Amino acid sequence: MAKRLGKGLGAIISTTPPPKSTGEVEETIVHVKGDSIVEIPLDQITTNPDQPRTHFDDVEIENLAESIRSVGLIQPILLRKANDNKDGYTIIAGERRFRAAKSLELDTIRAIVIKANEEENVTIALIENIQRQDLDPIEEAKAYRLLINRFNMKQNDVAKRVGKERATIANSIRLLSLPDIIINAISEGSISQGHAKVLLGVPGSQKEYYFGLILSQNLSVRALESLIKSNQDKLSGDSQSKKNPKDPHIKKMEDKLVSTLGTKVEIKHSATGKGRIEINYYSLDDFERILEKFE
Repeated sequence: MAKRLGKGLGAIISTTPPPKSTGEVEETIVHVKGDSIVEIPLDQITTNPDQPRTHFDDVEIENLAESIRSVGLIQPILLRKANDNKDGYTIIAGERRFRAAKSLELDTIRAIVIKANEEENVTIALIENIQRQDLDPIEEAKAYRLLINRFNMKQNDVAKRVGKERATIANSIRLLSLPDIIINAISEGSISQGHAKVLLGVPGSQKEYYFGLILSQNLSVRALESLIKSNQDKLSGDSQSKKNPKDPHIKKMEDKLVSTLGTKVEIKHSATGKGRIEINYYSLDDFERILEKFE
């Protein structure tokens, strides 16, 4: 199924697939309401200060530059007139193409210049990045928050603009409430958005404790959920058995096994010196993960 355009971008631009190649490179056909494709000098173009994407991969830019060198620029960039009433333009969409063109020391670049206010500028840039799946979860969350804070939008308004469910916007913005160390790890890809959603449900300082276990134990999202549930069950059981507290040495060994295996572990030790160790698993995948710990 083809991705649908976000409402804000779809109202301005519609694209049709390029015709089949006949031996020469064909440009994508672009229809723009009231505007046309023009050549703009690179030195008259500035980047978008509200660009949602904050990280640009140098190798990716080099590959794009090589593509432009070989076949030309297939898709024009999208610009608007600068706000300072001087000659110049600001990028709305296509900063990677702009960077690649600069690296090739081109004089001009094919562009579409549209009339867009500040709100439209931010919205279109966000939609373009979302459609291309260019943003990491934190960049996306910050862009949603920018729309809400700067333009007094509600989450429903943002959802309609970018073609997503309101709950998706709310859950995305919630990521920004995590500790900075976890936010940075999400941006870097050290942990997944799935891990982050689980950590959101953990109280206070425990977030960083479990974050450390994710990294040190390489826990999957499912294993993290199992470990948290195990610890919660254990705390509940401890409160019910305060009259008969477990031997501190046994308790320490239990905690070590829980940390190592990433699941609920209980040591049942008798006065005779005998006992058993119960290791819980919550699916066959979880069972196989635990077995791998013993290899």
